[in-house]
Amino acid sequence: MPIKIKEIASGSLADGKLLPGDLLISINGKQISDFLDLQFHSSDDELRIEFSRINGVFEEVIIYQDWQTPLGIKPLPHRCRTCANNCIFCFVDQMRPDFRETLYVKDDDYRLSFVHGNFITLTNLTSRDLKKIIEQRLSPLYISVHTTDPVLHKKMLRYEQDFNILETLQLLGKNNIKFHTQIVIIPGWNDGEALTKSLNDLTSPELNSLSVGIVPVGLTKYRKNLIEINAVDAERAQKLLRQTTNFPNTFCSDEIYLTAGEPVPSMEFYNDFPQLENGIGMIRLLLENWQNNKSEFVKFIDQLEKDIVLITGTLAFKTISLIAKEIKEITNKKVRVQKVLNDFLGHNVTVAGLLSGKDILAQTTLDKNEIALISSAIFNNDDLTLDNITIENFKKQLNSSLIVVDEVFDSWEFI
Repeated sequence: MPIKIKEIASGSLADGKLLPGDLLISINGKQISDFLDLQFHSSDDELRIEFSRINGVFEEVIIYQDWQTPLGIKPLPHRCRTCANNCIFCFVDQMRPDFRETLYVKDDDYRLSFVHGNFITLTNLTSRDLKKIIEQRLSPLYISVHTTDPVLHKKMLRYEQDFNILETLQLLGKNNIKFHTQIVIIPGWNDGEALTKSLNDLTSPELNSLSVGIVPVGLTKYRKNLIEINAVDAERAQKLLRQTTNFPNTFCSDEIYLTAGEPVPSMEFYNDFPQLENGIGMIRLLLENWQNNKSEFVKFIDQLEKDIVLITGTLAFKTISLIAKEIKEITNKKVRVQKVLNDFLGHNVTVAGLLSGKDILAQTTLDKNEIALISSAIFNNDDLTLDNITIENFKKQLNSSLIVVDEVFDSWEFI
C-alpha cells in the first residue's frame, strides 16, 4: 500500500511539488510501499512520481535529479511487521507485564533485519517480499534458523503456512543474498544430530551464510501454561562447544562458554565479531578493551575521589571481578563488585542487560563515599531500565551518581 509523506524538506527537489499528508503511490511505475522502495526507486535521473492528495485526488509530477539537491521526501515512521509464529521458546511470551512497552513487540520484519540487524524467521515472507529482497539486494540479512529440518522447524516455530526454511535459504543464496544465522538451542529438540545436520547445511558454500551463532534458550520464571523446556546446563554447554568446534564461521555465545566453565576464545577467533550484539564475543572484546583503556580509565576514576562499586549480573561476575582486582592493583581506591540476582525474571536469567532497575536498587547499598559503575546495557536509548525507571530516578533512589560504561568497555561517562 502507498506510504504517507510526513515531511518535505525545505529547499529540496520535492519542495513545492508534494506536501505532507500526500500518499506516495509509485515512482517511474514502481509501487512504493515502504522507505526502502522510496530509496531504491528514486535513484534515476528522472522521477515520475504518482501520488494522491489528502482529498483523494490523484496527481503526477516529474522531478529531475541534479545529484546535489536532496529529493527531500520523508515518510511517516515505518510500522514494523510482526511475528506470525508461536515459537515454543519465545522470550516475549515469558515476560512480566510491567516492562517497557516496546519490549512486547514481536518484530519479524526483513526491512529492519537489513537496516538494523534484527533477526527474522522468514516465515512471513510473501513471494513479492522475496522478489524485492533479491531485486533490491537487501544483503546481508540476519536470520533465525534454529533447525534446517523442515518438520522439526514447524514443530518448534508452530506456524500455520507451508514453509521450508532450507529451500528459502537456498533461494536467497542462489541469488547472492548473504546472511548471518542463529540457532537457539533447546535441549532435546534441536541439539545432537539435528544440530549437526543444521550446521552442515548452513556452512555449505551454496548458502552464502556469513556466520552461524549458537545461543542457549532463555528461560524466565514466567512459563505457566507453556511447553516445558530444559535450560542449557554445564554438561550440555560443554557438548555444544565440542560439537561446533570444526564448523567454519560458527560461534557459540559467551553464555555457553561461561556456563561450560571454559575460557572465551581469542580475538582472532571471532574474525570481525559478526554477531557481537547476539552476545557472541562480548567478553573477549571487553577484556581486550579493558587492557587497552585501563590507564585512561584509572586516571578518570582517580579524579572522582570516590570508591568504586561495579554492578553486574551473575553471568559476568567472574570477569568483572578480574577487572576489579586489576583496578585495585593500580589505584589507591577501594573497589568491590556487586552481583545482582535477577529476581524480576528468575535466576535462570543471568545476563546484565536483562537486570531490572528494581533488582539493582533492592540489592545494592552504597556508602556515601562510593559511586556505582554500571553497564550501558541497563538503559535503552531513552535512558529507561527494563521496568521503566528513568536514569535520573534510578540515581535518586540509589543516592549516587553513575559511571556508565559501554558494554565492551570502549567508552564511559559520568552521569
